[in-house]
Amino acid sequence: MTELHIRPPAPQGLRARIQSRVSKLIEGGWKRLRSRSTPIGEAIDRETHPESGSHVVQLTSAPAIHSNIYCENPYMDPASRYVFYQKADVSLGPWQLWRADLATRQTRLVAEDVEEVLGCAVSFDQRYFFCDRRPQAGVLEILRFDTTTLEEKVFRFEGAPDQFESLGAIAPDGRFFYTSARLGETKEHRFGVLRFDLGELRFDVIHERGDDLCNAHVQVEPSQGRDLLIQHNRGALYDDEGTMLKLVDEPWATLYLIGTEGGNFRQLPVGKPWTRPCQGHQTWIGATGEVLVAIVWDSVEQARREGALVKIRPGDDAPTVVGRGYPYMHPNASRDGRFWVSDTWRDVGIVVGSINTGRTRVLCESGESLGSPQYTHAHPYFSPDCRWVIFNSDRTGVPHIYAATVPDGLLDSLED
Repeated sequence: MTELHIRPPAPQGLRARIQSRVSKLIEGGWKRLRSRSTPIGEAIDRETHPESGSHVVQLTSAPAIHSNIYCENPYMDPASRYVFYQKADVSLGPWQLWRADLATRQTRLVAEDVEEVLGCAVSFDQRYFFCDRRPQAGVLEILRFDTTTLEEKVFRFEGAPDQFESLGAIAPDGRFFYTSARLGETKEHRFGVLRFDLGELRFDVIHERGDDLCNAHVQVEPSQGRDLLIQHNRGALYDDEGTMLKLVDEPWATLYLIGTEGGNFRQLPVGKPWTRPCQGHQTWIGATGEVLVAIVWDSVEQARREGALVKIRPGDDAPTVVGRGYPYMHPNASRDGRFWVSDTWRDVGIVVGSINTGRTRVLCESGESLGSPQYTHAHPYFSPDCRWVIFNSDRTGVPHIYAATVPDGLLDSLED
């Protein structure tokens, strides 16, 4: 005779707790699925600038921290429709990657638990956006998203440094990813430039030095991909616990180039003793081989008169002034190398200018507070087609992403 084993019923309280837990798991998974697939309408029409005619749209409005990442490159797709940005409920994170659609004015979650700003990059052809994630100790994942379709690919590296110290940079062929990081123990005071091979899934330290490489701000030259632009924070100082004592000090920051293998050092004559100190905001001017650099003056009047934006090509004896009239802060150059856009030091807002003629025009107000957090800085950049300028602003008290139209003919008028 077969013996029956009948499991006694679970206590009513336990059964209720199990059912509640399962329901919450299902509901949480459903919410995450919905948040990734369902666009959210957040946009608000703001002002039209009375002189330029630029119309400003606030793309985000949720009560959270929003960061448009930085201004070296447009974090957008080739068609200038989608804007990638980061979002967090508190400044310590966790951070999420989002994308705003300029056509529909809706936003969409792309990825969760990504690193804040550092390590973000976009390919020069605008096809791919990169960021990084650390799922467990000793493991680094570099995420690559197709900027149009959001197709994702993950490159996994074992034993990578714990945290990047600068934004990422992508070689023109898309194979190599560059950034900088602290090397070894904090008491060793060593920082290095890293090259990640996305094909063979290995990485190398190609350049290193002491505390003064703490903010290398690595940027790869986008046309040939043979040179890396490096920021040298002379005077930087850390203690043996890894606490920053000075980010920069006399003789202040300068810039130099190295080859993508780490050699071929070339000093750029910007910063002391060649010019006023570098501000720490610079970018390649499209595929021209020139670098756009913001420099610091002792007063707003000096910056207006002498010029706070310069350009320089490797091999030049001295830089050339391309922007006068305002104390410029965070510059970006158009992809075609003809124009620049920058915010100004608590002054008029966002200004556009011609690299060739030096003529300028105020595009719109920024409303940035320029506080300590980077998301209170505008960091404006041109869309690839130069029909938009994307910027950050905490004008409402909460940092959000904004898009300002560039009226037809405005940029061309600067070259007439």
